[in-house]
Amino acid sequence: MQDSANLSGRRAFIATLAAGAFVPGRLVAAGDDLGLADKIVQVVVPFTPGTTPDLCARLFSPRLAEQTGRTFVVENKPGASGIIGLSAVAKAAPDGHTIAFSTNTALTLPLVYSSVPFDVIDSFTPIAMLGSTNFALCVHPSLGVTTLAQFIEYVRRHPGTVNYGSPGKGTFHHLCMEMLVSQLGLNMVHVPYKGSAGATTDLLAGHIKAMFQPMHVAVPMQQEKRLVILGASRREQDPAYPAVPPLAAVGLPRYDADAWYAVWGPKGMKGELVARYNGAFNRLLENDDVRGTLLKQGMTPRAMSARALGELSKAELAKWREVVKAANILPE
Repeated sequence: MQDSANLSGRRAFIATLAAGAFVPGRLVAAGDDLGLADKIVQVVVPFTPGTTPDLCARLFSPRLAEQTGRTFVVENKPGASGIIGLSAVAKAAPDGHTIAFSTNTALTLPLVYSSVPFDVIDSFTPIAMLGSTNFALCVHPSLGVTTLAQFIEYVRRHPGTVNYGSPGKGTFHHLCMEMLVSQLGLNMVHVPYKGSAGATTDLLAGHIKAMFQPMHVAVPMQQEKRLVILGASRREQDPAYPAVPPLAAVGLPRYDADAWYAVWGPKGMKGELVARYNGAFNRLLENDDVRGTLLKQGMTPRAMSARALGELSKAELAKWREVVKAANILPE
């Protein structure tokens, strides 16, 4: 979710967004649909520029500014896998002038870090879902496998010798593989990297043999015969990639993992304010330009109520808690 693949394209995308000021000018709304005070709205991204949450923040913020006549300023506060930025949001006033664009991986922070200065559920107010990214289980061609069944057989014949990469401990890529390993009872070796770029480079070079990658990143590499895709993480068939079967359909019926992106605010936001924000985001998700931009970034637009987002967040935490427990991943 926070991959750095196709970075040059993402930089161009950011430059395009930055060209339009977040201060409303070209289109000034008749009134503030959110009922916000006349002051800046701080849009916190707890990750570096170029990550998917950052791209979303820079896509939605100017459009929110045009709708409301308010100024939305994106501020990247990276560090500690999102803890630094989310801490700032948790401490902010719940008046709608501080919101965060983050990912479902933030929900796993207390599972992999021993010191998290907030409760990933209770310290925040869920506002709106934006969309999700399907991931692909990829292997290096040198393994000589083209199906999930062949991969399983290979790993079982070589216990403890097949390595797989991820951008780091506790990342979505890492937990996706641990879910697969736990459901199948496999013995594989995790090789954590500091970000997606190094892991992807070593996967393509064959130094690591397997890795979960965002689908839109993996498919072009498969077309170039640089890697082999064995299945998709999302349970439902992805209409954008009809040739890639869900892992749930080819031997892992309980497998379902989706990287999703959403907006949260501090705990205590009033229900009416949350409903207005939710409505504003859901309307933007119906905009053709917004949907097209998200699809180009490998995201499937996905609207839902704030209440549904809250319930999904709790379910997500419970799901990954079981995966982390099965994998014996200890907090650091």
